[in-house]
Amino acid sequence: SPALIIAPVSVLGNWLREAARFCPELRCLILHGQARHAKTDSLAAHDVVIAPYSLLQRDRELWLQTPWHLVVLDEAQNIKNASTHAAEVVCALQTRHRLCLSGTPMENHLGEIWSLFHFLMPGFLGSQKHFKELFRNPIERQGNPARLEQLRNRITPFMLRRTKRLVAS
Repeated sequence: SPALIIAPVSVLGNWLREAARFCPELRCLILHGQARHAKTDSLAAHDVVIAPYSLLQRDRELWLQTPWHLVVLDEAQNIKNASTHAAEVVCALQTRHRLCLSGTPMENHLGEIWSLFHFLMPGFLGSQKHFKELFRNPIERQGNPARLEQLRNRITPFMLRRTKRLVAS
């Protein structure tokens, strides 16, 4: 099964160029634009399929009926709201492995972290309601440092954080 990379339209070409640079033997396909429908029959012939978030809902049936080996969400904050169509589609994908890439995993509230982990490891942080009761309300409304530490301890092993200072050079 191919890998699926979901990314903003502005970086689709970057993914293709980087794949060609580092793994030239990979057969890559960008699915975007009107001509994409003619290419959908050949998905299994590719190692990597690269598509934008904007097509998740439009081509929902295609994404859901295709088995994927790996799904990578670039700029994963695009699914920070778990009730969006994009979040619903990616969470329903048939895949063996899941990965989120984001420079801003949380901008507004802890519900965004829940949404990313709901995609990555469904059930790991409990239901959205349970997470809100156990972590969001105590941390965001009451400033509970013990709950914040519990949440950090739970999610930190699954996050790789690099600062600009480490990668700028």
